[in-house]
Amino acid sequence: MSSETLLELKNVTKYFPIYAGGIIRRRFKMCKAVDDVSFSIARGDCFGIAGESGSGKTTVAKLILSLEKPTGGTITFENKDISHFTGQEMLWYRSRLQTVFQDAGSSLSPRMHIQDIVSEPLEVHNAKRLSSKDIAAKTEQILSDVGLGANYLKRYPHELSGGQKQRVGIARAIVLEPSMVILDEPVSSLDVSVRAQILNLMADIQEEHHLTYIIIAHDLAMLQQVTTHIAVMYLGKIVEIGETQAVFSNPQHPYTKALLAAMPRPEPGRVKTVSALSGEIGNPIDPPPGCRFHPRCPYATGDCREKDQVLCEVTPGHQVACGLAGIGAGISYPHT
Repeated sequence: MSSETLLELKNVTKYFPIYAGGIIRRRFKMCKAVDDVSFSIARGDCFGIAGESGSGKTTVAKLILSLEKPTGGTITFENKDISHFTGQEMLWYRSRLQTVFQDAGSSLSPRMHIQDIVSEPLEVHNAKRLSSKDIAAKTEQILSDVGLGANYLKRYPHELSGGQKQRVGIARAIVLEPSMVILDEPVSSLDVSVRAQILNLMADIQEEHHLTYIIIAHDLAMLQQVTTHIAVMYLGKIVEIGETQAVFSNPQHPYTKALLAAMPRPEPGRVKTVSALSGEIGNPIDPPPGCRFHPRCPYATGDCREKDQVLCEVTPGHQVACGLAGIGAGISYPHT
């Protein structure tokens, strides 16, 4: 595993203005979708981002993809600050960073053959001036790599199953040989019988093409199996981050523990207890003071309600934003 840092976020924030009024509109509040997020990803890693809906996972992905501009902080890719990219540099960045969407079917044009969908990035980013014959050969090879033969080239997306559409999405993402691929819920829309096939394919593709992954998902069991590092987000902030094995074997933040306790477990005869986590995620327009998780935390103290909790290292490489970390070894949630 390489120790070279490929992507780094430093104190990144993203606030969306909320306007009110009719003809004369005025800004009266800010939606703090991402608030002071920092992490780095080494080349070859598989980095997972977990959390409930509304925690800011997808916004972080959009910031990395430069689909949204950060309100503050810096994002560097291969030691280059992406906020200062010119048009030509951004074209290069788009070729080095690709994404696979959650709903593969809606991301594929229904009017295009599979061959055209996969080859289009090569035609747009044809820096090497590939000939039409070279593009066709490359397209066929990439489709073969994801398990689709030449007989799929002239098919339309509606002729494919959900798993096959996701394979096309993966083929389109890797055809430019990028450094990093962001996968947003890559298997959540697939049948259970197909998920393992796609996850195995992703692992094979990563090894063969020397890729770095960012996987955004709710499925903690899947993230435990495929990621090397994981960040747990809550209401725009990272509350725990570290190597996946360390976070799952020794979770320190009450929110992480609650998420793990809510994971389904194949234990026949198990009696389901009370819900591990009550209430709903807070409002990013008006987040609670102090620790943002304290309204749902049964162990919250006065400091939790008043002081913002910052990430502190509990073991090498394992950070948590909780004042109870380390001293709260006995804190646990019941397995549901």
